[in-house]
Amino acid sequence: MEKHSVDAISPARKLVMYFAVAEGVMLTGNLAVRICLRRELIPQWCVSSLAIATTVPLIIFAALFFRIVRSQLDEMLQRIVYESLAFAMIVFLPIAGLYVNLRTAGTIQTTLDPPELMLIPSILAVTGILFSWSRLK
Repeated sequence: MEKHSVDAISPARKLVMYFAVAEGVMLTGNLAVRICLRRELIPQWCVSSLAIATTVPLIIFAALFFRIVRSQLDEMLQRIVYESLAFAMIVFLPIAGLYVNLRTAGTIQTTLDPPELMLIPSILAVTGILFSWSRLK
């Protein structure tokens, strides 16, 4: 009978797993909030509590992310992570600001659903990682 050695999970893989779980819980919670509001299944205070509770994993992810990046990632991976986050914020903040201002002014009538707003920074962060990784190779 062979024994297989179990490799330790790398910090970067842990970050991706934590993020996927946190994002999944948040998106599932968003769907549950929408269903409860449209069908009036539970009182408003319960819907608000559900909305707050399903964002807690993202807060925990942010704290774990900060701790892992500071302590466990080597210098090159830290640089890739920081550059990808910078890329996401550099692109996301102006677009979000423009969208909010144009929507407030009544210039555009389209609406972005909350899941779309939550996924945009994630997609941009992954794109930033790909750019940083390819540049550092």
